[in-house]
Amino acid sequence: MEELVDFAKNYLEKYQNLLADEFQHFFFGCVYDKRDDFPIYTILIDKEGRNLEVIGPDLPSKVMSVLYPTVYLNSDFLKEKYIKFAESYKKVVDPELSFGIVQTPFKLSAYRVCGDERVIKKLIFSEKLKGQKYLSLSLDIEEETFNFIVQHFKKWKDQVFYFPYMNNIHVVFKCPDRIESSKVSIYIEIGRFLKDKTLKKYNFLENSYKLPEMKVKDPAIAVFKVPADKILEIDFQQLYKNFIEKIEEIVEKIEKIEI
Repeated sequence: MEELVDFAKNYLEKYQNLLADEFQHFFFGCVYDKRDDFPIYTILIDKEGRNLEVIGPDLPSKVMSVLYPTVYLNSDFLKEKYIKFAESYKKVVDPELSFGIVQTPFKLSAYRVCGDERVIKKLIFSEKLKGQKYLSLSLDIEEETFNFIVQHFKKWKDQVFYFPYMNNIHVVFKCPDRIESSKVSIYIEIGRFLKDKTLKKYNFLENSYKLPEMKVKDPAIAVFKVPADKILEIDFQQLYKNFIEKIEEIVEKIEKIEI
């Protein structure tokens, strides 16, 4: 770790004259699963060598400005750390790495964060002043919630897809495979009505849509966005079953209508 910190400090110093003074800058090292099946580990190091480690849903390049990407060759210890952490949740990962410089505003959401307490407290305090929730998300993620996120990270469970992004989780309800193509539009339309009723019932739930990054091509009857720390407050598997039962009841009645 000391060698990485020295490399980071030297790298930040190398580009110091090219970095805008109005922003704070960190060197980052990021380890992510090649299959995208596990949360991402990021270590951030400032010019003084202070560091913080983050486990979250996003690559720094997806949510922050990344400058001067580079390669760090002595990075096996980061891969090993990531592999062991994944194994503690009974997951197998195929690690890939990226390195570079990021600048504030800080938008890297964290399920878990550790490191220099002064840096962490300063960043969290700044978030609270702005009404934001990125690093501070970690304060509200209990172990049960984190375990759920890990086990459902960008995965389908039956016909429900969980896609963490920033401080939210997008939940996709897939139109059942067994449905005839002529009925898909009916399912989607009724699903839209049920979705609106659900949004009124849960004030922390928001409407969402299929993001390109999800790579979901099948039709969906509903897509929700829920704060990551509230993912366990709704049983989405049961909610999906309720949706399908209600839709099937309505479709059955429609089919019985005689003109």
